[in-house]
Amino acid sequence: MNKENLLFITKKETIKKAIIKIKKNGTRTVVVVDKKKHLIGTLTEGDIQKALLKNKNINLTIDQLYNKNPKKIHFKNIDYNKISNIFIKGQYGAIPVIDSKKIVRKVITWSEIFNTRNDQLDLKGIDVVIMAGGKGERLKPFTEILPKPLIPINSKPMLEHIIENFKYFNFVKFHLVLNHQANLIKSYFQSESKNFKMNYIKEPKPLGTAGGIAFIKKINSEDFIITNCDTLFKIDYTKFYDFHKKNKNLITLAVSKTQHVFPYGFCKINSNRLISLKEKPKYKFIANTGLYFVKKNIVKLIPKNKKFEMTDLIDKCLKLKKKTGVYQIPIDSWKDLGQLSDLKKAYKEI
Repeated sequence: MNKENLLFITKKETIKKAIIKIKKNGTRTVVVVDKKKHLIGTLTEGDIQKALLKNKNINLTIDQLYNKNPKKIHFKNIDYNKISNIFIKGQYGAIPVIDSKKIVRKVITWSEIFNTRNDQLDLKGIDVVIMAGGKGERLKPFTEILPKPLIPINSKPMLEHIIENFKYFNFVKFHLVLNHQANLIKSYFQSESKNFKMNYIKEPKPLGTAGGIAFIKKINSEDFIITNCDTLFKIDYTKFYDFHKKNKNLITLAVSKTQHVFPYGFCKINSNRLISLKEKPKYKFIANTGLYFVKKNIVKLIPKNKKFEMTDLIDKCLKLKKKTGVYQIPIDSWKDLGQLSDLKKAYKEI
C-alpha cells in the first residue's frame, strides 16, 4: 500500500482499518472519500479514541464516526503562509485540498508544512521543562481528587494535550518537575506507550514556579523551554526559537496583548462626593503567558532548595542586566486552563 492510499479511506471501511492507516501515514488523520475521490469528511485519531472510550467494536465501519464538515482548502486558494497558521490554530495533522467539484486533488500534511521548510530550525534536540508541582487550588473541587496535570479534557489529561502540542514540532525530550501527587502523575505517564523521553524530577518540598529547575541533573540543549502544566499554546515554536536565538537573549518571554473587562462600574470619589463613574471599564495590558525560551546557563541563577518563582528569576535577570526579551503571540493562540471557567471552555474547544 503506497503512502497516498494510506491517507484515504471510504466510509464503509472499518475502525480497525482506519487505525492501521493512521498509524502508518503519521498524520493522525485519514480523509474520507467516495470511489471517485469526492470529499466526504475526515477521521482523526481523536475521533477514534472517543469511539473506543464508548466501547465501539473496531470491526464496525467508520460511517458514524467521521467529521462530515471537515476543514478543507480550495485548490485555487493555496497560500502556504496562511495554511501554516491554519494548521497551528487547528492542530490539524492533514487537510484535504479540493477542486470546484469537491474532488480531493491532494492532501497537505503537517510535516509537509513544517518539516520541509528551508527556514526550519531543528527542535528535536531542544529540552522542554514542564512545571507541574502545584496543588491546583484554582481548580477545586477537581483537584481534591486528581492532581491538576491529570484532569481530563475530553479523552486525555490536560498535561497530555500540552505534550502532544510540543510533539507536533518534533520536541521529544521532556523534564517534568513534580511535587503534589508526584507518584500518581509519574505512574500515569510511565504506563502510557510513548515516542518521547520523559525525565521526572521530584521536588523535596514546594519550590514555586522556578525552584525545581535547579534539581534537573542534565539539560542537553544550549537553549530550552520552560512552561506550565495548565497552559495550552498553538504557536509556531520555530519562529519563537529563531527570535530568541537571533536576539541572543538569556530569557525570552512569550507575551500577549489582552484586555480585562471589569463587571461593575468604577467610582472616583472625593470624601463622600462622587466625582465620576466609569461603567464596566476595559483595561488593555501585555500579559506574561508563562512560556519561556531560556539559555541553559540561566539555571545558575536559581537557588537550590529555596522557593523561587519565575517572576523572581526574571527580576534577577533584569537586575543583573541580562538580555531579557519578549516575543508577542496572538491572544487566540494560548489558553490558560488553570481556572474553572477556562477549563469549561476548553471542553468545547479542544
